Amino acid sequence: MWVLVAVGLWVAAAVAFVLSPWFPQAKLGGVAEASGGWLSATVLAALATAVVAYALVFGPGRQRPGDVGWRGGALVPALAVTLGLWLAMQFALWITAETGASAALHPAWAAGAAAALAPLLAQVVATALFEETVFRGWLWPQLALRLRAWLSPWLAAGLAMVLSQAVFALLHLPGLLQAGLDGQALDVALLMLFLSGLVLALVYAATGNLFIAVGAHALGNAPTPLLAGGEPGIANNVLLLGLVGVMLLGGLLRWRQRRRG
Repeated sequence: MWVLVAVGLWVAAAVAFVLSPWFPQAKLGGVAEASGGWLSATVLAALATAVVAYALVFGPGRQRPGDVGWRGGALVPALAVTLGLWLAMQFALWITAETGASAALHPAWAAGAAAALAPLLAQVVATALFEETVFRGWLWPQLALRLRAWLSPWLAAGLAMVLSQAVFALLHLPGLLQAGLDGQALDVALLMLFLSGLVLALVYAATGNLFIAVGAHALGNAPTPLLAGGEPGIANNVLLLGLVGVMLLGGLLRWRQRRRG
């Protein structure tokens, strides 16, 4: 139990430090510039936070990589699903751009593919991987295990999902406050974070593949559009619809496997 508390306190402390005046934003900005944008301050902070959290989870937490969803066999299917979701998002942008303004390459690509892809790849290896591992791959199952002492397995899993994703949303609160959100805007932002956490947890539950959730999380944070223009919000809507399809298909395949097994 103390590992759960320690990871939570560490992540909260890391978030507070990143938002504080003592965070070396300027120095890390130099690293980002030297790396061509690949190693931004956000990525470096996420990696540092992740290393300590992973040390707690895999050390005193006694977890193996497979216990938190890190399975080598899941990588190729996850890459295929992520690519499919990204292509669907680009198609939607192209269609809506064609019916409105003329389609044109997104300005991010003007600096080259490396600069355009850096935010997405940084999400995959840093922020998205870290948050999916901790909140969907580890915290949710750990809470469910402990709740099973008082509840049925299904109720324990459901309540643990709600609690773990509430923690996920609340740990974003300092950043939202620093961004100037308050009142209804703050409530909406927290609710969207909570709901996105639930969706990603359901994706993991339906597919058994944490890396699909990582890919979807990365696309949500860094859509990496090829085209400028397109209907606002269409890419995120397509991503959500695609995830619903992934959940339904993944759930069906797992159900059939269990029936055969």
